Amino acid sequence: MEKNAERKKVIDRRSIKLENVMKPGYIPLGSGRPIRDTIIGKDDLMNLEIILNTSKTADEFIKNM
Repeated sequence: MEKNAERKKVIDRRSIKLENVMKPGYIPLGSGRPIRDTIIGKDDLMNLEIILNTSKTADEFIKNM
């Protein structure tokens, strides 16, 4: 019974947890980007740049996406 009481006082401060690492969709920091279904085209990049340069705030940019 003492062991259970001691465990409740432990605070888990790990930034990377094993239960998350074992999930199939987990991407560790700095390991790359997820696989895309389609390639980003030049038109998509140009449209994104236009929206980025014409938006005054981040909220406006997200709204225009």
